[in-house]
Amino acid sequence: MLNLSMFSDLAKDGSKNGRKNLITAVTDLFLASKNTEAEQVSLLFGDIVMRVLGELEEETRMALSQKVCSHPAAPKDLISSLAKDSIVVAKPVLEQSPVLTNEELAGLAESESMQHLGAIADREGLDEQVTEALVNHGDEEVLTKVANNSGARMAQQTFTQLVEKARSNTPLLEALVKREDLPEAIIKNLGDMVSDELRERLGKGGENETLATTLAGRAMEEVKARASRVGQSMEQAKKVIMAVRAKKTSLEDAVGLFAKGDKAAELGILLATVNSLPAASISSLIYAKSDKPLIILCKANDLDVSAFKHILTMRARRLGTGVHELNDAMKRYEAFTVDSAKTALAGLRASLAGPPDDPEEEETADAGVFLTKRKRPAVQGS
Repeated sequence: MLNLSMFSDLAKDGSKNGRKNLITAVTDLFLASKNTEAEQVSLLFGDIVMRVLGELEEETRMALSQKVCSHPAAPKDLISSLAKDSIVVAKPVLEQSPVLTNEELAGLAESESMQHLGAIADREGLDEQVTEALVNHGDEEVLTKVANNSGARMAQQTFTQLVEKARSNTPLLEALVKREDLPEAIIKNLGDMVSDELRERLGKGGENETLATTLAGRAMEEVKARASRVGQSMEQAKKVIMAVRAKKTSLEDAVGLFAKGDKAAELGILLATVNSLPAASISSLIYAKSDKPLIILCKANDLDVSAFKHILTMRARRLGTGVHELNDAMKRYEAFTVDSAKTALAGLRASLAGPPDDPEEEETADAGVFLTKRKRPAVQGS
């Protein structure tokens, strides 16, 4: 045990190494003190350390923080100072110190860096006041840590805030659905946001049986609703297509209706019907990489250029193509003649019917922007 004269000698050494030795000595004295002496030693320890804390190197402050972070009798002023230090110094105290009150932790969440907030979020237990401050001021990583912390208590308003922010944050959403303390209203809101893949994982993992059960029921309801909507949509599509065939509705109006509504399947059936082609083959061409087959199908029916633009816009939304590609397709469509399109359509119709290519045919650029086929000339004298 160090005596007072030895402490006096250490205190006289003002060098960095001397300060380090002094802090090491008084820290060891504090940690070795008995419970009956803890309060008195803590006052002495805190007084000495606070006098020289500003002179200590970060490495020494970090070692000090690691030693005293979990001690229940650590000096309050010291712990508060360490909690506001650089993150390498503050982290152990923010994660473990029982000396920091909920009010202090909430205040730190409002004033310190995201790294400090992340350390607070990793504490074994968090009061509602602290989680509220973290959710109000934290970034996506902090919020996900809070949601993953099973010891974090949250008011319903805090849960509601997390759910809203989870709409654009998949890791946060996945963390939330695993919690066992979700209010019923929050579970219902989460059900609208959870993907089919996550629902399947929940059902297998069993992290939250209540949520899994709720989502399973909701999934069945959605399947029925989607089936009903698809059935209704196809019935409506058939009526529109029949109206086009009966010339009660223009092709342009029908194309605009389907393309604006992102109804690729219905648009495929429409184009197949007016061109006497198999619907399955045409539907697969709607989002094909090449737009040439669509140009043939539409131009052969003399579809107005503005209606064709609706198809290109729908394709651009799905394929991510830009304005340049769209404008280029428009120019090629305008330049392509109806007669050339009808000629090309005949070839397209033959290819979709499935006959093998004639080995005596070869490709030649002849019909505008498309390739047509012609017979190879017979070799004389053979």
